[in-house]
Amino acid sequence: MLITKKRIKNCSKYIAHIEEGKTALIGLPVTDDISARLKEIGFNTMNAGESLVPSPKLGTVSKFNAIGKDLPQKHLPMETVYRQQNWEWEDWNGTTYSRTVDIPYKRYPRIWTPAPWVSLTIIQSGEKKFITAGDSFTKSLTPEEDITHRINLMLQLFKRVEILQENLERYEVPRIERLGWDVLPTGSMPWEQFKPKLTPLLEKSSKGKKKIIADRLESVSKHQPDFHAIGTNGYRGYVIFGFTKLNLYIFETAEYGNATYVFEGDWKTLSGMTKAEIIAGNLHKHRFVHQEGWTKQIDTLFPNNPNQRIS
Repeated sequence: MLITKKRIKNCSKYIAHIEEGKTALIGLPVTDDISARLKEIGFNTMNAGESLVPSPKLGTVSKFNAIGKDLPQKHLPMETVYRQQNWEWEDWNGTTYSRTVDIPYKRYPRIWTPAPWVSLTIIQSGEKKFITAGDSFTKSLTPEEDITHRINLMLQLFKRVEILQENLERYEVPRIERLGWDVLPTGSMPWEQFKPKLTPLLEKSSKGKKKIIADRLESVSKHQPDFHAIGTNGYRGYVIFGFTKLNLYIFETAEYGNATYVFEGDWKTLSGMTKAEIIAGNLHKHRFVHQEGWTKQIDTLFPNNPNQRIS
């Protein structure tokens, strides 16, 4: 069944023809126009098995898919939260000073909905290739809201989508090749050499926020990580600083707000996980909120600090 709507509210009528307990896929055959669009989204080789989570910058559905969303609870009393602001001023002789402060403000409590983190994957059936959203779903077992989300993700990206049934030509789902991180060459990389690589992540931030974010990243970089990984697609806006000898990995965001996550473990295992698994799976060792005292918390992670706390 071909769906060409801009967006659907419910998938019920689109899967009504599928028998209870039967499985199906949400996707499209890879035609010339779909292939061109896939390259725009970030696919490189177009080989079977290539997979990525679409960038949150591609639209509202892909943003929710990669980042999640929170819903204000306006029936509850407002609460005090904080945002950071960089202040700059000059004294009487023209000397410039700056300071980062935590500014309190009121807002309604939020309920957070985690990101679905649905990947697009190229699969092959005989000579034909298909692009699919997520794994196969099972009628009456897979929640309809999950199916609806996958359909809307495809509609946003390609303006059409099909429900592909299993009685089509057989295919084998190949090993997934995730495209989530751009791992820079290992070895010492001074901050001044690493900073230009962050320009695309910082360019859309305001001047004040850009300085706060850059200062945070520099505070981690001064400890001389032996590798950096810059997030792509669904991980866009995130940077991992790797300290392999310490078995220490700092998961920092180049977006304004959020928090810093600290991990111990195998880098290859971490890089193969989804962002939802990393953050929501309670796998982190520490979580440092971006507010006053953050730099001191980062410093405690390293052996030359008397208050080291990583282990």
